[in-house]
Amino acid sequence: MGLRRRGPDLGDAVSFESVLTIFTVLLVLRMVFLVPMVNLDKAKTESARRDRTWDLTVQRVASSTGTSDEAAPYAVAMGLTQARTRISPPSRGTAVWIESVLSDSSLVVVRHDKGAGTYVRLHAQSRSELPSCQYGRLEWSAPDRQWFTVADSVDYGDRGVGQGVLREYHRWLEGANR
Repeated sequence: MGLRRRGPDLGDAVSFESVLTIFTVLLVLRMVFLVPMVNLDKAKTESARRDRTWDLTVQRVASSTGTSDEAAPYAVAMGLTQARTRISPPSRGTAVWIESVLSDSSLVVVRHDKGAGTYVRLHAQSRSELPSCQYGRLEWSAPDRQWFTVADSVDYGDRGVGQGVLREYHRWLEGANR
């Protein structure tokens, strides 16, 4: 009796057509969900490029006489050491605007509400991007003669803190440049 040699038992092997179907579905899902996200990101970038806010901020800081003595107490807390800084005293209320160009050419705008003891720090790596946002409380240290951050958080865009302060800065900047 001769034994017939069989090929390996494939069991429940997946056919080539099934593999092609799976790849097709994955590609379609990628196109449906990924392309709109990329387009949304491009739209945000284009909007930021058309915005002249950061250009005006750089011009304002460059036209100042250097880092003011009033800005020195903020230097450590806001990361403004070795930065060209301009501070604007409050015109209405108790909010102070601190505008800086850091040594790596990134921009920082801080809104410090002295009455409430709160701050919001916007940091843009370049003039063509939306800024990151850090916010919290500032406390004054009389012996050190400087401000210190307390209970700070980061807004990744989900809380609206950064966008709200950015809009407020736009309005304030329009009034300051008149």
